[in-house]
Amino acid sequence: MKKFYLIIAVVLAVVSVVGMLACYSVDNEDIAAEIPTGNLGGHDWVDLGLSVRWATCNVGAKSPEEYGDYFAWGETTVKDNYTEDSYKYYNGTNLTKYTAGESDKLTSLELSDDAASANWGNGWRMPTIAELKELKTKCTWTWKPEGGYEVKGPNGQSIFLPAAGYYRGKILFSEGAYGSGEYWANSIDIDGAFRAGYIIFHANYYGVDYGTREDGLPIRPVCEK
Repeated sequence: MKKFYLIIAVVLAVVSVVGMLACYSVDNEDIAAEIPTGNLGGHDWVDLGLSVRWATCNVGAKSPEEYGDYFAWGETTVKDNYTEDSYKYYNGTNLTKYTAGESDKLTSLELSDDAASANWGNGWRMPTIAELKELKTKCTWTWKPEGGYEVKGPNGQSIFLPAAGYYRGKILFSEGAYGSGEYWANSIDIDGAFRAGYIIFHANYYGVDYGTREDGLPIRPVCEK
């Protein structure tokens, strides 16, 4: 009889420990899901309460207010002249990659051609059109006098997108307090492969559109939750 009670006691103890571990695991998952900020590969992110986490800085920037580097769409290094002739995927006559059916069926960037992934490492990438539209529609946008928007998510967390302008040729256009911001998405316009998606804004407007692929634009990376 004593042996029977001892077995029962051991079983109850095991069940109790397993239950505690299960609760601990669930609690840890809940806590992890609620963490609003973090770091991946040396770069900070913010959870705005959206489908992905957003970086706090542009690629090449050390603070949210800095413009960072500029990239032609699908290129992963900076250059001093952003023209059709200098564009990596143009041979003087046709596009050579990401042609939406003209010579390939690619419409979204492979990670090797993604400036966020190439410069910041695994886990980072450029946002999709859908993620830019989510940022536009689900967040509160407030223009700041220094030039740029504070973008506040539904959970109260926010990022700052500076009006960094864009490069065409060797000239930087439309940056600063009276300028605009244009940030690449990772996909082309399937109705016109020479254009790629971006989010564009100035003091009185913000929206998602398509721009010429050879222009130099900043990149604001995202990472998965």
